[in-house]
Amino acid sequence: MRSTVVLLAALLVPAILHAADQSAIQKKRTTDDQVMEKPVESEFPTVVLPEATTTIRLSSSDMNRISCPAEIREALTSTEKGVTIKITGKDAFVKFKVTKKGDKLSYSTTPTELYVVCGEETFSMIVFPQRVPSQTIRLSSGRERKIKDNLSLYAGLPFEKKLLRAIREVYTENIPDSYSVVRKDKRFFMFREITLTLKRTVDIEGEGLRIKEYEANLRGEPAEFRMNEKMFLRTELAENPVAVALERHILRSGDTSRVFVVEQRAEKQEARKLAGELPVMDRSGSSLKAKQESAQKPQPAPADQEADDEK
Repeated sequence: MRSTVVLLAALLVPAILHAADQSAIQKKRTTDDQVMEKPVESEFPTVVLPEATTTIRLSSSDMNRISCPAEIREALTSTEKGVTIKITGKDAFVKFKVTKKGDKLSYSTTPTELYVVCGEETFSMIVFPQRVPSQTIRLSSGRERKIKDNLSLYAGLPFEKKLLRAIREVYTENIPDSYSVVRKDKRFFMFREITLTLKRTVDIEGEGLRIKEYEANLRGEPAEFRMNEKMFLRTELAENPVAVALERHILRSGDTSRVFVVEQRAEKQEARKLAGELPVMDRSGSSLKAKQESAQKPQPAPADQEADDEK
């Protein structure tokens, strides 16, 4: 009998130790989850960007304000969590429900999701209600950050190298996150021989540069057509063009060519136009040739230009 008890004890000890280890692991996981779920105070931002979900802190007892640079179109959250939202123009006011139990007030401690549609962008937030004073959260498009990043990218570069870098990055699809890309699909029929389609615009905020990418296709009967950079120095294609780059100069039947027109916007004061041979991209795209002539050289009149194109 005694030997049987010893044997059972020997069999039970590993199981007991295993259960204890599992309990310790589970307790550690629970502690880790709690730490992950509830960030420390210093991790709560007051400015929210649209790129990713942001964890914020709001007052569980007072009215909170969410401010947007554009009109707030909609604000959504889980209604069962006792959150009320009132939208007034560019502001949304958020209040958590307070319940009374006997003589005591009970404040919400349950995290909730909050989605705010501000202008054309949607901001995603995870809200932690806490016993803190009223909070103001500002929604930002991130334009200031983009400007700072772009200025850092182009710091110390001469104007011509800025143009070449911008065109190369768009051509190779190596576009930094700080650039603003807008898809387009607009056709232009100003040339008898080719059709141009505006595919997208890329803004480099802070540097005042905008790249317009067109796609050129043969139009009508010609078997081939030779293009040149001066063809695209037209106000219909760019308000203040400073550079043009062509993927290829000779366009044949069935071919397409990417055309990059760079314009300088008013935000940059060093506005100047390049004339003559502008930055050119060869067919392989492996190199860019930059040449510049005097800025005072007059551009040909549209009628002369069409004659040059026909040649």
